[in-house]
Amino acid sequence: MKRLLLIPVLFTLAGCGTGDRVPPWRSFPIMNNLLCFSVNKSDVLSRYGVYSEQGSDYKILAERSRVTFSYPESCLKVPLTPGYIYATSYTLNGENYRYNFFIDKNGKILSTTTGDR
Repeated sequence: MKRLLLIPVLFTLAGCGTGDRVPPWRSFPIMNNLLCFSVNKSDVLSRYGVYSEQGSDYKILAERSRVTFSYPESCLKVPLTPGYIYATSYTLNGENYRYNFFIDKNGKILSTTTGDR
């Protein structure tokens, strides 16, 4: 019986392995509804998604994959309504990132996290 309990304990201690993990936080400039995932011409944006839950509606504001954009194409004009939280997910230079932000009623953009420490 003790041996049977050992197997689940080993899997619990081992964790998930090297599979998908939550991507790290990486902020980017946002000005006048323009999201610039990178302003470096050598960076390559290959996937992005911009999402928001506004009231009871979940909105996909922009989403593309299998693209190859460098600055200035890595900047995207998206309609951002003040008073809501926005979530982004993107791949830059083969690395996955995420960033969430809030736009207050005065148009000020606030990050919803300071990132992992």
